[in-house]
Amino acid sequence: MMKVRRYRIRTENGTGTGEKKREKLTVALITDFHNGDAAAVCAALDTCGADLIAVAGDLFLGYHFRSGGEIFSRQKNVLPLIRHCVKLAPTFFSLGNHEWIASEADLSALAEEGVVVLDNRWVRDRERGLVIGGLTSAMMTDCRKFRRKYGENAEYPHKTRHTDRMFLRTDAGWLDEFTAQEGYRILLSHHPEYWCLREPMLRRRKIDLVLSGHAHGGQIRLFGQGLYSPGQGPFPHYTGGVFRGPHGCMAVSRGTTNTASIIPRLFNPPEVVVLELV
Repeated sequence: MMKVRRYRIRTENGTGTGEKKREKLTVALITDFHNGDAAAVCAALDTCGADLIAVAGDLFLGYHFRSGGEIFSRQKNVLPLIRHCVKLAPTFFSLGNHEWIASEADLSALAEEGVVVLDNRWVRDRERGLVIGGLTSAMMTDCRKFRRKYGENAEYPHKTRHTDRMFLRTDAGWLDEFTAQEGYRILLSHHPEYWCLREPMLRRRKIDLVLSGHAHGGQIRLFGQGLYSPGQGPFPHYTGGVFRGPHGCMAVSRGTTNTASIIPRLFNPPEVVVLELV
């Protein structure tokens, strides 16, 4: 059963500007959908009252690559979810490691549906006084380099690269410009390990709110502790909840999919996270 988990985060000056200053802003966070159960996620979103929706990576299930053809015919649950999100609220999407199967044309198709695709870039929401960015997964960045070298139809060795993910690097140079902007800065960043375990060390940067997923809640939870997460290893720390740093905080979702591998989730229901910025 899909859980709706709510957190309240206090901001220094609220969001919005001038007469449109807001005392509260509600953000719905979706991660790790993996072409999953769109109906369950949509039903949960209907109860959230979101002012904006953040899809922080792994919208697709990226295990099997086929060159050519229409990806949405093979990932049939993606467009129903995205179209529902766009009807409810402005929707922003950043790229996780499973997005390696998506071509530039596929990302453009999502944008045509009304989604703001944040692929190592930021946009300004003047009405709400927000600056919203999206940091693309290092695995996606590596995949693009691979295809530039070997051709667009070359099958990216994602299993090997995923094993060696600690050696992959993000394109994080644009974050300096992002953090220099005035307004409440929200960054969609699929990998919670980017917070303080590896570069680009988001905890040190002046970002008000980082939105992450990827850890799947640790997959199996015992006594409130997840057992394993890619990028963090056994007994990971950043699997779900809100974590505070010197400049802002990171909210981590346990993801909306029951499982994306042969290991089941136990004592770890899928969730949509609702953040009230007050």
